[in-house]
Amino acid sequence: MKERLVLISAIILTLIVELTLIILVYNKVGAERLLPQITRLIVKLILVFWVLTGKSNTGLFLLAAYHIVSGLFGINSKSSTELLGQILIGFHFIIGAIIYFHDWIEDKIGIKNVG
Repeated sequence: MKERLVLISAIILTLIVELTLIILVYNKVGAERLLPQITRLIVKLILVFWVLTGKSNTGLFLLAAYHIVSGLFGINSKSSTELLGQILIGFHFIIGAIIYFHDWIEDKIGIKNVG
């Protein structure tokens, strides 16, 4: 796990943001949007489990694609004109890129444990 510090950090950050959003939306609109948000969280947890336990990069690609697609869908949403909506769109694009290129990032900053 230590050699995947950037990936693990990005995953933890996304889970914290997702849980925070679920709580904030629930407090604002009630249980109306709870089912879709819980479904998104379950999908994300399945992908995270796949990334952390699998030997293939398919789960990694799907998790990065999930964030990129979420960012693209966010561009056309009603909240994309609000500051929080724009921040979340940028967050999804940046986290998607970090997840996909985590090996390169770890090599560049020198935290990759080789051997």
